[in-house]
Amino acid sequence: MPTGSCKLCCVEGELQLSHFIPKFVGKWIKDTSATGFIRLNQSVNKRAQDTAKDYWLCRGCEQLFSGWEREFAKKIFYPVVNEGKSEAIYGDWLAKFCASLSWRTLTYIRNVSPDGHKGCEGVDEALDQAESALADYLLGRSNNLGKYEQHFYPLEAFSKTNVRNLPANINRYILRNMHMDILYGEKGVMVYTKLPYFIVLGLTGHSESTRMRSSRVALGGGKVSPREYWWPTGFAEYMFRKAREISGSYKSINPKQRKVIDSALKTNPERAANSKTIEAFNHDHKIFGDRAFFE
Repeated sequence: MPTGSCKLCCVEGELQLSHFIPKFVGKWIKDTSATGFIRLNQSVNKRAQDTAKDYWLCRGCEQLFSGWEREFAKKIFYPVVNEGKSEAIYGDWLAKFCASLSWRTLTYIRNVSPDGHKGCEGVDEALDQAESALADYLLGRSNNLGKYEQHFYPLEAFSKTNVRNLPANINRYILRNMHMDILYGEKGVMVYTKLPYFIVLGLTGHSESTRMRSSRVALGGGKVSPREYWWPTGFAEYMFRKAREISGSYKSINPKQRKVIDSALKTNPERAANSKTIEAFNHDHKIFGDRAFFE
C-alpha cells in the first residue's frame, strides 16, 4: 500500500484504494448487464471490471464511508433496483452517505479536471469552502451542513413522451448510468453524482434551495417516498444533454469492440434477455419505437 496524506482527514499514513462511485454500485451494474462487463463513459472502447478508484483515503476514513454505504445499499439501493420498492425509512446515515458522495465527486473532478471551471469567477473559492465544510461534517467536527445541504432524487423509468426534447435513451441513462460532475451557473454551484435509479445533488448555497425542500435529506432521518420534486432551473436539460452525449459515444464504438459485444450476447442469450440492460432498453423502445435502437 502506498503512503501519503489522506484526502479527507489529512493524516499521513497508508492509503486505501478507494472507489469514487461505491464499489457495490459498479458490481450491480456489471452483474445485471447483458454481457457481464461495464463500459465507462469516457472509454467505451474498453471493457471494464470496475469503476474509477485511487489511493485517496486512510483506513479509518475508508471504513467510515463503508459503513454509510452498507446502510444505503441494504435499506435503499437493493430494495429499489432489485425489488421495485419505492419507500424507505432512513436514519442519519443517509445525509452522511450523500455528503460522502458529494465530497468524493468534488475532489475527484477537481483532481482530474483542475482547469475545468477556469474563467468562472468565484467558483474555486466556493468549491474550496464546500470541500472543507463537507469534510468537517463527515469527520464529525460539525453536526450540520449549513448551506451545503444534500438533495436526494429517486428516479423511475419514463413511461410517456410528454416531456419536450426527451432523448430516446433516457431510461438507459436513468436506470443504468453512473456520472460525476460539478455544475456551475448564475444560481450557484452544484455537485452532481448520478447512480442507477438515484441522483445526489450537493449544493453550495444555490439560490433555488428553498424550492427544493422535497428532495433535501434530513440530517436526523426521514422517509424516501414518491413525491413531487423540484429540479433546479436548467437541470433537466443538462441530464438530457448528457444522455445524448453518452448515446453519441456508444455510436463511436469501434468494429472490433462491436464484435466483442455481439459475441458475448450470442454466448449467453438467456443472460442478455433477462438483464437489466435489456429491461432499460425495453422501456425506451416502448416509448420511442425503433428510434431507441439508434440513440
